[in-house]
Formats: sequence, structure tokens, C-alpha cells
Amino acid sequence: MNDEWTEQDTAECKKIVTSWVSMRPVESNPSGLDMIWQDISKRFISLGFDLKIDENSDAPYRPLLTATREISENAPWIGFFGHYDVEEADSLNWNTDPWELHEQNNRWYGRGVGDNLVPLAQRLILFKKFSKEVNLVYYLQGEEEIGSPFANQIYPGYVPPPVALWIEETGYFYTSGQQRLMLLNSNSMTERIISDLKDILNEENRTMKIRNRPLNKAFGADKCPCLAHLVNNTPYLAIGPNDDSCKVHGSNESISIQHLGIVALQYHKIAEVVANE
Repeated sequence: MNDEWTEQDTAECKKIVTSWVSMRPVESNPSGLDMIWQDISKRFISLGFDLKIDENSDAPYRPLLTATREISENAPWIGFFGHYDVEEADSLNWNTDPWELHEQNNRWYGRGVGDNLVPLAQRLILFKKFSKEVNLVYYLQGEEEIGSPFANQIYPGYVPPPVALWIEETGYFYTSGQQRLMLLNSNSMTERIISDLKDILNEENRTMKIRNRPLNKAFGADKCPCLAHLVNNTPYLAIGPNDDSCKVHGSNESISIQHLGIVALQYHKIAEVVANE
């Protein structure tokens, strides 16, 4: 572990995600979605974020959330986006209860851990000690797994702050340990970020593969409200702890605990580079 991600951080992440998984935040369980967005909202507010809630009158249990933390009008902005709903699981054959977090062989098992509850929980933990020289905005929806109908209706009217870099809900590691980084709209800032991220990987005897495309989406990138209406020509990275073994949307979905430390280092380095732009 390192100063950016400690054993205590791992324990806190596990506690948060254990609670979230048990809520069963799927479209067929509105009360679970209602519980998770309210819990997430409280966590953002405790971290000093201002929260904007756009409620869908047809589905008030899964509003759109916009969390902003502006430390200075002169500081650069980093934008994050993701979702708090997860895919259904009850029709699949799991080795364990999909709605209870299980740990085995340095992995956590449970529906939604990879897509994308653990990446979200990790970021909330990191925001406690994130660079105080960057402003943050985080867009969250609770309907990504059903195609984002309300978000695609509302997001075109959003005017985000002047984001210098957008970061996707998660990223990816191959079984070999190589990191796959998704990159769009590269510029001199992202070139510096990539160089520094490679240095972090080198310390772990890992390499990086860059793909100039967005993260895969179940309904296609053109149906993602964030990619379609927020990112535009701004630099974009998909980076996070997921890997080949996550089995997103499948049975026995899991995530590697070991990737949390290296990804935490990378998030901090990204914030440092953006802050010095």
C-alpha cells in the first residue's frame, strides 16, 4: 500500500460497497436505488461538495446527481461521470449470493462491484485527500443499465464548468497486468499525464496500451449521455481498477483488490498534473 491508498482505505471501501451491494440498486427494486442515491449524496456533502438533484417525476427513486466542489474560481476542473445503478443478477447462476459482498483470492465478488460501485467508492475515499488545487464535478445517474432515458433527455441542457479533463466510470487491466488506457482528444496535458502514469506502472513492472476510443457501453457510446452531451472535444480518460476477470454483467462479477493501490497513485498524479496546467 502507499500514502494515497492505505489498508484503512481498503477496509473503508469494502464497508461502503458491502452496504451498497446489499441495497440491490436495480431498476426492479426502486427502494434499493432510492437508498443508494441518498447514501451517495450524504457522502458527497460530507466531503464539501454542493449537490444538485434533478428528479424524474416518473421515477423519483433514481434522480440525476451533480456534485461540485469548487475550491477556487482560478483552479482547473476535473470532471467525473458514472452511475449508481447496477445490472440485474437474479436470473444468473452465481457461486455466492450476488447481493452480499464476498472476498476470495484478493477479489471482491458481488453484483455491481466492477460496474461500477467499487470505482465510485474508491473515488469518494480519495476525494478526502485529493489535490486541493483542482475543482471537481461529478455527474451520476441511476439508469445507465436501462439505457439512460431521463439522462439523455436532461443532459443536453447541462452547462458543465470548464472541465480540463473528463474521467470515465472506470478503466481496465489485462490479465497480463498491462493497463489499457482509453484516451480521446489528446493534448499536451494528456501527454504529460500519460508519461507520468507510465512511470507509476514501471515501478510495478507493468506496461500500458493506449486505445483511442471511449469505454465500451452496453447501449453504445452514442447512447451515453456524458459522452454525447458533456465531453465534446475535451480530453477524456477511462482509467480505473477493472480487469479481464471482472465479468461485468455476468455471473460472479468481481474486482481485484490489488489494483486499488496503483489506481489511487494514478488518480493523484492526474490531479497534480491538471493542477499545474
